[in-house]
Amino acid sequence: MDGLKRFIVELRKFSYTHPNWAVVVEGKRDKQVLEKLGVENVVDLKGRKFHDVAEILAENYEGVVLLTDLDPEGEAIFQKLGRILENYGLKVDGSFREMLKSSGTKFVEKIIADLRRRDGS
Repeated sequence: MDGLKRFIVELRKFSYTHPNWAVVVEGKRDKQVLEKLGVENVVDLKGRKFHDVAEILAENYEGVVLLTDLDPEGEAIFQKLGRILENYGLKVDGSFREMLKSSGTKFVEKIIADLRRRDGS
């Protein structure tokens, strides 16, 4: 199975089997793409302050899959927000971000386009 398809299958399965975890992405388009792919509990940052997001997440979830883009801005958000989320007592999982990196896709919002391109459709 292609790495990107495996990423989608694994993330969707994780979101179904871990309803007490959120999948945090940077923006609205990222959220829309993941929801189209069947991923549950997707939360976008929407330009909100990290501490505000962390407080809301800590009230509603025990952990977070942090899935930021693989560009310098996404890396900075991943590092800073990851520390803040942990300070709020949340478990933080970056393994799906690593899986996305291995697939060759750098931007969450491009997952569907990359899938189509790879499938030739």
